[in-house]
Amino acid sequence: MPTTKKYNLVAEGAHSTVVAEYTPEGKRASSYQSEADLERAFVAQLEAQAYERLTLHSEEDLVVNLRKQLELLNDYSFTDKEW
Repeated sequence: MPTTKKYNLVAEGAHSTVVAEYTPEGKRASSYQSEADLERAFVAQLEAQAYERLTLHSEEDLVVNLRKQLELLNDYSFTDKEW
């Protein structure tokens, strides 16, 4: 099988794109990955990219975190009435 060059996106802007060239591995999986294994691998990949794992136990916790993250992102504090 011939080797195909692929490009990994590093950064993208309105006027430019930065990519890294790589050659994909030529191996195939010999078995199926369970959903739990896939989720663990995905979480590990995100944590390796400096994402913080956050455990939420209720919809209220999710809404509180959403508000906090939007305020941080926009450098703005919502009043309770606005929220």
